[in-house]
Amino acid sequence: MLKTLPEEVEAYRDRAWRREPEARVETAVEAEKLVEAAGFCATMTDARRPGPSLYVAVCGRRDAHMPRNVQKDPESSSTWVLKDELMRRGRVYYAKLTKNRATFVARRLVPHFNSLWGVARRSEASALSADARAVLKVLRKEWEMATCDLREESKVTDRPRFT
Repeated sequence: MLKTLPEEVEAYRDRAWRREPEARVETAVEAEKLVEAAGFCATMTDARRPGPSLYVAVCGRRDAHMPRNVQKDPESSSTWVLKDELMRRGRVYYAKLTKNRATFVARRLVPHFNSLWGVARRSEASALSADARAVLKVLRKEWEMATCDLREESKVTDRPRFT
């Protein structure tokens, strides 16, 4: 049996997660504000999954469902473009976390998400590849880096090895 939440809770979520037409997300700056306000945000999930979602915020409605043919859907396309723009701007953290789902995380919450989904230091040697350890070593010294600088510093210049 699926329990529904009280309407006051859903109304609060509508405002906080931009599920209202007048508050819908249209720009990268608005998307960054959504991630900062919510703390985290799924990227391409629809109303069938709980939590804040960039796709639902772009649609501006709580009942948004991803269409079968996403290539021709303007809201899906807009979300995809915004996702790429957010990654390029680098003001929020992007990772595939729970169940390998693309997620944006506010910078202030990265340590907390790392404690939940990260690899413990004592397990790094066995859990991470040599390339991943090289990248991690550089990132521990310099938190913010452009991708090209990170590749150069870690000496992992081959794209498939880097990703």
